[in-house]
Amino acid sequence: MSWQLHKRSVLVPFDFSAASRKALAVARSFVPDPAQGSVSVIHVITPPPVTAPGRLLRGPFDEERAIAQGFSQLREALTDAGYPEFEPHVRVASNPAEEIVRFAEQRTELIVISSHARQGFDRWLIGSTAERVVRLAPCPVLVLRGPNPQ
Repeated sequence: MSWQLHKRSVLVPFDFSAASRKALAVARSFVPDPAQGSVSVIHVITPPPVTAPGRLLRGPFDEERAIAQGFSQLREALTDAGYPEFEPHVRVASNPAEEIVRFAEQRTELIVISSHARQGFDRWLIGSTAERVVRLAPCPVLVLRGPNPQ
């Protein structure tokens, strides 16, 4: 496999954080000409557990509604960031890393993902989606360092 700077298909997992917005600009640098490649942006919604507080009051999780709202918010974020040509994708999955990898298996040459630089208990409790994507990805993964913890 030869390594080329420009890619035909780049995937950016997006969680609306400043770190993931930074990943959009980095992804653009790998696909400078939209006619010769594409940047897909995926937002994975994790459904709340059945035992989550308030779930009984709100009723069952409405996956279609969540996807529609997520798609609308993602499209707006991409437009606001200056990347309306990026392809938005919204999925619902209990494990975001596995869903990102599943999507990448279809047609992705490079994943550009941001890290939130969590440490200690937060990292143990929440885990790192970026780490799991690196371990499972079928293609190279560029991990952008998140903000330095205080």
